[in-house]
Amino acid sequence: MSYKRNMHPKVSKAEIQVFKALSAAGLTNGMVTQKTIVLKSTVPDFCWLNKRKAVYLDGLQAHSGDKQQERDAEICDLLEAKGWEVLRIPYEPPLSGKELQKIIATIKDFIGIDDE
Repeated sequence: MSYKRNMHPKVSKAEIQVFKALSAAGLTNGMVTQKTIVLKSTVPDFCWLNKRKAVYLDGLQAHSGDKQQERDAEICDLLEAKGWEVLRIPYEPPLSGKELQKIIATIKDFIGIDDE
């Protein structure tokens, strides 16, 4: 499966790593990536339309400033007002294997997938 055809052309290495790990864990059923939703002004990194859940990977280099944090909070508030659940995951690139596993576990819990 080629991850490149499923993702927006401007993605971070971390987003590609997480996409591959989500695929390997079987967590991509019903998931779309880089899809503009609700507001036309936000593009979650990963979302499950059927569950109305959106995930953003927030690289600290781009999301640590006050102005960006205010924008991120506003987007969360607007999405939540429209019935979406939002998960923001801050990270410092590059992702280690241990950090990637933690992110996948967090997303798995967020979207409600139990280990069987």
